[in-house]
Parts: sequence; C-alpha cells; structure tokens
Amino acid sequence: MDANRRRRSRVDLNLAASFTPGGEPAAQLLICNISLKGLLAVPEANVKTGSMGVVRITLAKDAVIQIECKVIRSDASGVAIDFMPMDEASFFHLRNLVRYNSPDADQIDAELKHPAFD
Repeated sequence: MDANRRRRSRVDLNLAASFTPGGEPAAQLLICNISLKGLLAVPEANVKTGSMGVVRITLAKDAVIQIECKVIRSDASGVAIDFMPMDEASFFHLRNLVRYNSPDADQIDAELKHPAFD
C-alpha cells in the first residue's frame, strides 16, 4: 500500500508480542513497526493469513496491551496484523507506546481527529 494512503503513522520498534488464534497455542512475534491501527512483525510460519485472534504486548507487569485482531498478510516479508476495537486501557498503553517512539508525538495525537477508515 502506498505510504501516502496510510492514515496512521508507523513507528519502528523491536518488541516481543504474542498472537493467539482462537483456541490454539500462542505464536511469538517480534514487532518491526506498529501504529494505532496495526503492526508488522518478523515472518512467522505458524501465523496464517485470515486468522482472527488476540495480540498481547507486555510492557510491564501492570501495563499490557491486549487487542483482538486479524492477520491480513503472513508471508516471507512479514506478518501484518490489523487491530480491531480495543478496551480503553489497551488503547491508552498503545497510544503512549506509539507516541513515545514517534519522532513527532503531536502528529500521533492529530491523527486521532480523523477516522482511520472511509
């Protein structure tokens, strides 16, 4: 996808996460970049395109991001995950994670004034 069509800034990040598809064992992921809408991780053969599940990112004992999601691409170039609606606490931590790692934190806040979807 053309970067100009993206409505949420991506920030580079090397952080561990897990993806748990419904009822199956969790797959461990290494996040390459993340936005308020999704993430891209290092390729993982056990994660299949179209899978629905939960991404879990543990920042600290009491700071966990847990988001329902869908795998929109899983191939040799990486695992692309689209976030679904999330609870307030997870959004708070995700927003702070993206803002902290962004070169322009104000841009992240400005993006929230516009819908991520048509």
